Amino acid sequence: MARELTRKVFINHARGETVLGPRAVLSQGDNAQFSYIARASQSGPTIVKFGTVFPGNGAHNLPAVQTTVAVMNEKNGSLTHFFDGESVTQLRTVATSMAVAMELVPHAEKIGIVGLGHQGVAHARAARELFSPRELIGISRTSTTNSHDEFSDIGSDIRQLQDCDLIVLCTNSQSPVIREAMKPDSLCISIGSFAPHRCEVEPRLLMNAQSVYVDDVAISSQQCGSVCEALKTVSQPWEALKSIGSLFAKEGKTRITGENYFFSVGLGIQDAALVEYILGKVA
Repeated sequence: MARELTRKVFINHARGETVLGPRAVLSQGDNAQFSYIARASQSGPTIVKFGTVFPGNGAHNLPAVQTTVAVMNEKNGSLTHFFDGESVTQLRTVATSMAVAMELVPHAEKIGIVGLGHQGVAHARAARELFSPRELIGISRTSTTNSHDEFSDIGSDIRQLQDCDLIVLCTNSQSPVIREAMKPDSLCISIGSFAPHRCEVEPRLLMNAQSVYVDDVAISSQQCGSVCEALKTVSQPWEALKSIGSLFAKEGKTRITGENYFFSVGLGIQDAALVEYILGKVA
C-alpha cells in the first residue's frame, strides 16, 4: 500500500498535481531543525511537518529524530489531527526507497545497509521481505555482532559493500560514508544527505554515475549535501540528475548500467499522501 501511494504521489508531483510549499532546514552544528507544508492533491488536507535531528540524543536516552505532523481540514481550515511524525517518516521513507529499488535493481542479491538505527533496521526488514537476498549485510560503527535477525552479517568494514547490488545509507554522517566507486549495475540510496551540510556520498562519484535520482530536482539541488557539492563542479545542465517522478512514470529507460544513486531529502507530499489515505479510511 505505502509503496503504491509513494509511486502515485511522485507521479502526480511530476505532473504538477500536488501542492508543495517551501522546505526549510536550519543547521545548528551537528544538529538540524526542519519544517514544510504540503498537500498530496489539489483539494486534499494540508499537512505541516516539523521536527529536529539531534544525533547525540542517544547519550541522553532521547530519540535522534523527533517530528510531528499536523493536519488542517480542507473544508474549513481547522487543525484536526496530530500524527507521530517519526512513524509517518519511517513508513514513507522506507516505502520510497523500496519503490525506487524495485524499479532499478529488482533482482538485488546482495544488499548492504549502513547505519542500524530505526531507519536502517526498517529498511533491512523491507529489503529482506521484498528481495529475499542471498546476503543482507549491516554496517555499524558501534556493533560488530549480529544483534538483528534481518541480517546475515553485521560488521564495521565499509569494504564489505563493494560488490553489493543495493546499498542503503541511513546515517547521520556529515562527511561521506561512500568514498569509492560501486560495482556496475548497482544502486546506492542515501536518506541522510537531507541538508546542505550532510553528505553521505563523495560528490565526485556522482560525476561518473549513469543516473542520480532525487525526489525533487530543484529542492535537492539546494538542500541535498552530496548533490549540492557535485553541482558546484558542473558547468552545464546535468543530464544524470532526474526526479523519481519521471522514473515511476516510465519516462526514459529504467534498465540500469554503471553506478546509480537515489538521494532522498524527504518531501511533505509523501507525508500528506499517507495522511490523506489514513483519514480517508477512517472517515
